[in-house]
Amino acid sequence: MLRQNLRPILLVSSMFAGGTAGYRYIEDASWWDSFYMTVITLTTVGYGEEFPLSDRGEAFTVLLLLGGVGVFLFVLTEIGRTILEGELQEFWGQRRRSRMIDQMRDHQIVCGVGRMGRAVVEELQRTGEQVVVIDRDPDRLALLHDASIPTVRGDATAEATLRQAGIDRARGLIACLADDAHNVYAVLTARTLNQKLFIVARATEDDAEQRVRQAGADRAVNPYQIGGLRLAHLAVER
Repeated sequence: MLRQNLRPILLVSSMFAGGTAGYRYIEDASWWDSFYMTVITLTTVGYGEEFPLSDRGEAFTVLLLLGGVGVFLFVLTEIGRTILEGELQEFWGQRRRSRMIDQMRDHQIVCGVGRMGRAVVEELQRTGEQVVVIDRDPDRLALLHDASIPTVRGDATAEATLRQAGIDRARGLIACLADDAHNVYAVLTARTLNQKLFIVARATEDDAEQRVRQAGADRAVNPYQIGGLRLAHLAVER
């Protein structure tokens, strides 16, 4: 990929370098005048000749102009191909992930794939669970694509996003978004769409635990409280 991206830049640079050296050699012009002549030739600005051209210089100018047009068309083609390939790759990747989700039953939906979400996904995979991940951040989701984990890019509090994740066929949902309010809304929406769903939600504040339970969560987990208890136990059990 890097080599493909560098190729157009190298070609354009070679045209300017070759044109400058050519005028310098053929017309014995200064480096600056040779570079200036190359620029106005390749960009087809046509301000006029910086110095009188000999027959050899005119022939070189024609070749440089034709070569510049060819390189310009090639660069445009490469740019268009790169954009198109990226869009097609994303399109077919999303189609493949959607088909995988459509075939899932009794899977787990993980909302949010930050540090905690990634740990949740890894543990679920270790135990053999099928997992679908929802997150807004495409960079976070891209890390999971390499592991062939089905993902849905979107708002985990939105009905359409949860339906894309197959919530009507899911067995459980884990809401581990960074914001407690978002977890409450995600739980509320999920419970509305699937009454049988077993829901576990992250709650970082004491009052948030009660809110996520009222919204429909079966379990509420405060990671800071659990972490604090674990640290304290390790300290006294040494």
